Amino acid sequence: MAMQSITPCATPFKIAWGILLAIAVLATLSHLVLSFVMAGNATLFLGWAAYTAYAAVVLAIPFRRGEPWAWYTTWILVIGFASPILFDAAVGLWYLGAAGVMAVGLLLTRPAFFGGADRRRNGG
Repeated sequence: MAMQSITPCATPFKIAWGILLAIAVLATLSHLVLSFVMAGNATLFLGWAAYTAYAAVVLAIPFRRGEPWAWYTTWILVIGFASPILFDAAVGLWYLGAAGVMAVGLLLTRPAFFGGADRRRNGG
């Protein structure tokens, strides 16, 4: 099956993509730092760092290419960031705020992934 790659160039896509990528990269760096600062929770923070690093790679390459699976996969990052509110309200609020920003960013990028699908299918 041949993959048709789209190159989204709309300004809302670029802004939302940049915000999503920045959150993933900054979260990776902050969790790496926290693994050294709070050594008792190093395993937890290294797990989060790996999780957000993988998300950053997905956002940097296939998401930027406009591959639909990457858009769906990025929702896993949003869900992961929203989940700490269930365990610790103080810390969870920060993660929930980031999840909200990411959800808005994903919704802004949706037309680049699925708005042009009909045009590609119809040869337009």
